[in-house]
Amino acid sequence: MTDNVYPSFFDAPWVDAFVHLADHCITCATCSAMDEEGTNLGLLCAEGERLNEEFRQARRA
Repeated sequence: MTDNVYPSFFDAPWVDAFVHLADHCITCATCSAMDEEGTNLGLLCAEGERLNEEFRQARRA
């Protein structure tokens, strides 16, 4: 396991990147935008895009 603020049950390089992405997306108004029926619009702000790319690259490692 790595020494970070996020406890992890998995010792995989992509876990931290996923947690950072998820933490951002649940608090960002753009990333969590929904339509009138409550369906997520799938939008990502610039920071969300960056974190998503970081996650994608970590999954490939």
